Amino acid sequence: MSDLQCIVCGNKQNLKFELKHKVYQCASCDLYSSDATFDLSFQSSLEEDSREIGLKKLRFHNFELIVKALKEEHFKDKKTIKGLEIGSGNGWWLEVCRAHHIDCIGIEPENTFEDYYKANNLQVVSGFYPDVATDSAEGYDFIIFNDVFEHISDLKSLLVNIKKDLKKDGLLIINIPMSNGFFYRTATILYYLKIQSFLDRLWQFNFHSPHINYFSPKNLPAYLTKYGFQLLQNFRLETLDFSSIRERIMADNKMSKPKAYTISSLLLLIKPLIQNTSADIRVFFFRQ
Repeated sequence: MSDLQCIVCGNKQNLKFELKHKVYQCASCDLYSSDATFDLSFQSSLEEDSREIGLKKLRFHNFELIVKALKEEHFKDKKTIKGLEIGSGNGWWLEVCRAHHIDCIGIEPENTFEDYYKANNLQVVSGFYPDVATDSAEGYDFIIFNDVFEHISDLKSLLVNIKKDLKKDGLLIINIPMSNGFFYRTATILYYLKIQSFLDRLWQFNFHSPHINYFSPKNLPAYLTKYGFQLLQNFRLETLDFSSIRERIMADNKMSKPKAYTISSLLLLIKPLIQNTSADIRVFFFRQ
């Protein structure tokens, strides 16, 4: 495969990076896409214990920001808010919703966290959306993706189904990494210095659910507009919890302890630079 057709603007995407999988870039809208596929065996080098230590505090902080916008700006006068999270993972978003009296259920294809869901009384349907049914007869007030949208290959079918499951004025919320962020740009520079491991990691090519696309603040809204979604709001989310950087990095079993220590120390050193450049993660609120 020498090129791909850009899903945003329809132009040709040219080969940009030769990593564990090939990555293509659209010269017109700057969308990056890979030829990777989802591994249904769910086997990867991800170490869940280290990942939880490195991510939980950060995710809860970001989720609180999303909930604040949801309740204070978009559903200010609504007493009952009903939502669906596609790809619930460890269930943290559902926990934050419950704490704020938001009725949200999840869909998750992996069984890794089933015991956690049961122990914490979280409502999660097992399977892939939209193959599994949810109680959406009246439609959802919102559907949210937390670091999931970029992993999905058939976005066209996905968005068609989302429009059916959302209420007429419902919100689509996408919490997603950005291709213009500090870490992606830094990893690109390192790639040209013959160090490709950082780009491989950002694309999650060593994990069972690699990234299929890497969007930017411009091409994501342009893509959603094609399906009748209007951008209402977007804002920056935090990329790192600097108190647990080492654990976050070591979530990849292939990362050695000395290397993780070196990288985490460097990140702490350049913390002000990271916090004052383009965001690596943003959340977008769309209304259909």
